[in-house]
Amino acid sequence: MFTDAKWIWLPQEEPIVNQYVNFRRTFRLDAQPATAMLHLSVDTDFVLFVNGEEAARGQFSDYPERKTYSSVDVAGKLQAGENVIAVLAYYKGKNFSTYRTGKAGLIVALVAGEARIVSDGSWRARQSPAFRSGEMPVVTGQLGFTAEFDARLDDAWTEPEYDDSGWTNTRELAGATDGYWKELLPRPVPLLNVLPPRPAKLAAQGSLIRRGEGFSVADTMMRDALIAQRPCQAFTIPPQPETFYTRAVPLPGDCMVQPDEGRAELLSLEEGTDGRYLIIDLGREEAGVLTFHLDAPAGTVVDIAHGEHLDDGRVRAQVGSRSFADRYICREGDNRFTLPRRMGLRYLECHFTNFDRPMQLDYLGLLPTELPLDDAGSFTSTDALANRIYEVGKRTLTLCMHEHYEDCPWREQSLYAGDSRNQALFGYYAFGNYDFAAASFDLLGRGVGEDGLLELTAPASTGVNIPGFSLCWLIDVAEHWLYSGNPVLFNTFGTQIEWMLNTALAAHFDPQTGLYQPPGGPRAWQLYEWVDGMAGFKFGNDDPGERFDAPYNLYLHEALRGYAWMLAQAGQAEKAEAVESQYKALGRSIRDAFWDAEAGALATFLERGKRWHLSDTVQTMALTGGLIPERCADRVLEGLMAHRWYSSTYYTMLYQTLGLRTFSPAARRFTAETIVKHWEPMLLANATSFWETDLGDADFADAGSLCHAWSALPIYYYGAWTLGVRPLEPGFARFAVSPYPDRFLQACGAIPTPAGPIRIAWTRTDAGLNLVAEGPAALQPVLQPFPEAPVARATYNGVEFRR
Repeated sequence: MFTDAKWIWLPQEEPIVNQYVNFRRTFRLDAQPATAMLHLSVDTDFVLFVNGEEAARGQFSDYPERKTYSSVDVAGKLQAGENVIAVLAYYKGKNFSTYRTGKAGLIVALVAGEARIVSDGSWRARQSPAFRSGEMPVVTGQLGFTAEFDARLDDAWTEPEYDDSGWTNTRELAGATDGYWKELLPRPVPLLNVLPPRPAKLAAQGSLIRRGEGFSVADTMMRDALIAQRPCQAFTIPPQPETFYTRAVPLPGDCMVQPDEGRAELLSLEEGTDGRYLIIDLGREEAGVLTFHLDAPAGTVVDIAHGEHLDDGRVRAQVGSRSFADRYICREGDNRFTLPRRMGLRYLECHFTNFDRPMQLDYLGLLPTELPLDDAGSFTSTDALANRIYEVGKRTLTLCMHEHYEDCPWREQSLYAGDSRNQALFGYYAFGNYDFAAASFDLLGRGVGEDGLLELTAPASTGVNIPGFSLCWLIDVAEHWLYSGNPVLFNTFGTQIEWMLNTALAAHFDPQTGLYQPPGGPRAWQLYEWVDGMAGFKFGNDDPGERFDAPYNLYLHEALRGYAWMLAQAGQAEKAEAVESQYKALGRSIRDAFWDAEAGALATFLERGKRWHLSDTVQTMALTGGLIPERCADRVLEGLMAHRWYSSTYYTMLYQTLGLRTFSPAARRFTAETIVKHWEPMLLANATSFWETDLGDADFADAGSLCHAWSALPIYYYGAWTLGVRPLEPGFARFAVSPYPDRFLQACGAIPTPAGPIRIAWTRTDAGLNLVAEGPAALQPVLQPFPEAPVARATYNGVEFRR
C-alpha cells in the first residue's frame, strides 16, 4: 500500500524538539468512492483531518526505526470534487519514559477506489503557527512537554478551500522501508475510541489575583491567589422566582454538563483582581483529551490544570518538577479546541486572565479515549461491596490500557514489565485481552540491551533499568502462553530469552552460596517493593557490592521455572529438564542462604554472611515457588498474619493470592480478609479507580496516583479464587475449578478464554457447594475443591464432573 509513498517533513536543517507541523494535500475525485482506506505513520503523533473533519488520532507507541501504521476508513468523509487530507503531526524529539527519540517524519497512503494519493514532495507543510514548538516545561519525565496554543495565529487550514500557497513543499526523506525506517508494520492494537464529552459539573468558582509568571504554567497557577465566590458573584444569573422549595432557574454549572445545552456567562473582572477561576469535576477518574468551547475576547489567556483530586480546594498543578497544566490563548469570539495529548484526571482547574468583557462558556471537559475491549469477564455475589470492587477494578484496568499497558494515566502512562505482569493477569480475567497483552510484551522484549536487560520502560531509552523487571518479562511471556494458548511470544523471543537467562546465570553466580547477584552499575535500580530497604539504594547507580538479594533470586527462580515450562510445551524436553535442574538447585540455595531460623522467615538480604531485613513479599514469593519447607511454613504464615514484617504493597500483593491459595484454610481466610482490608476503604473513600498505594495521593512526595492498574488484584481474586477457575494447560484446554466461597452465599460470573467464556455459578447448601458451569465443549474442567469448601455437585454443560 505504501508503494511510491515517501517519508516527508519540513525542509529544515536540524530537528526541532516538541515540534507541531501542519501538512496538506488537495486532490480531486470524480465521484465519492465506495471504499477508501487511508494509512499513515508518524514520529511521534498525529491528528488526521479529511475535508475539515477529524478522522482519527493517535500513533501507536513504537520504536523509531520499526514504525507501525494506522489504517482509517475515510470513505464517508470524501466527496466528488475537491478534497483535502490534513494532518497535524507532532514530533517529540527528546527521550522520555514513553518515547525513544526517532527521526521526524510522516508517511501517508490513501486508496480511494481507483484513486491513489501518497505522501511525497508535492505535499504542502508549515510549522504550526498556533502551537508553540521547541523546548518547554515538561508534564513529567515520563510524558513529555506541556502545550501552549495561540488561537489568534490559527486559521482554517484543514478545510478544502483553504489557500496553502504560502506554505512550503515538503522534503522527501526516504521510501516506506528504506533508509532510516527499516520496517513499516500494521498497528498491533485498534485505534482508540474517542467517546462523547464526559458530563462536567462546576465544583467551585471565584476570582484570582495573579502573583507573576512562574517557570511553568502550572507554577503560575499555583502562585495565583484564589478568592472563592458564590455562583451569583462569578456568573450572570437571571433573577430567581420567589419560590421556597424549588430552584426554577438553572445555575451556571447546569449549563456546562454537556456541549450545546446552554451557555453560562462568566462575568468581567472585579476591581482589584486579575482573573476568574473555575474548578470542574468530571465525576470520576477519566483518561482522554481536553476539549472546550467558549466565546471570549481576543488575547484571553486560559490556563488549565488537571489532576485526580483537590488539595486545599484546588488542583495540585505543580508537584515538584511535574507540571500538570497547559495554556490556550483565545481568538476573538468563538473558540473550539481539543488538545492532542491524552491525560488522566478527574478535576480541571481553569484560570481566565487578560479579558475585558463577559465570556460565554458552553463546555469545558474531556473526550474520553478508550481501547475497544470485549467486556467478557463478570462477577456478581451476594455482597454489594465486593461487586462494586470488581467493577471499579475493571474500570481501573480500562483506564490504564491505550496503546499498551500503562502504570497510571495521570502521571506516567508508562509500560513496565513488572506492572504489566499484574495488568495482564488481571486483564485475562476481565477481558481476555490476549492480543493486546502480546503487543505490550512484544514492545518490552524489543528493548533489550547488550547486557541482557530490558529498558526500564518501552519504547524508551531511559538509561536506567530494574534487573528484576527483565526477569518479570520472562514470566509475562510464560503466563501469556498459559492463558492465551498462543506461543507467539515464545516463537518470537525464544532465542533472546535463552540468551538473557544465560547471561544472568553466567555473569553473576556465586559458587559458595549458589546464589546470583543482580547486575549492578550505573544502569541498575534494585527496586523490589515500595517499602523501606526494598525500593533501591542509590537510584541509577545501585551496585549490590557483596550483597545477595532474595527477591532477585526468587524472580530468577520463577523465570527459570516458566522457561522450563515453555520448553516442555514446545517439545524441547532435554532443554526443559536441564533448566528444571537449574531452578531446583537455585531453590535449594535460596532456602539455605536466606532462612532465618530465629525470625521464622526468609531474610531479604544476605551480606557478608549476615541476614537482614524481613518482608511479606519475600515470604509470599517463596511460598509461590514452593521454596519454604512444610515444617517451616506454619511459622511463616503466623508471621504474615501477625504483620511482623514489612507489608506488601499492591504491587507485590499478587504473590499472596498465588502463594497462599493451596496452603491452608487459615491462609485462605487471611487472603480474603486482606482483600476486604485494603480495597473496601478505597470504595468508602469514594474512589472511582484504585490507588497506587494505601496512602493515595499523599505517597511518593504528594505524587501518588489515584488510578494505578497494579491495584486491580481483586479481579484476579474473584475469578481465580471465588469462582475458582484457573488454566491447567495452555488456553484453558484443561482448567481447574476450585471455588473459595469466602463470605458469600452465592456467586456467579464469566471467565474469558480463547475458545469463549466459561460461565460459572455456585450456591451454598448444607451438603456443600452446588456448582453449575457452562463453556466451550472443547475445554475440560477438573474439580479441585478445598476441604473447607466441599462441592456437593458440579456440572459442566449439564454433565456432572469430579476430580
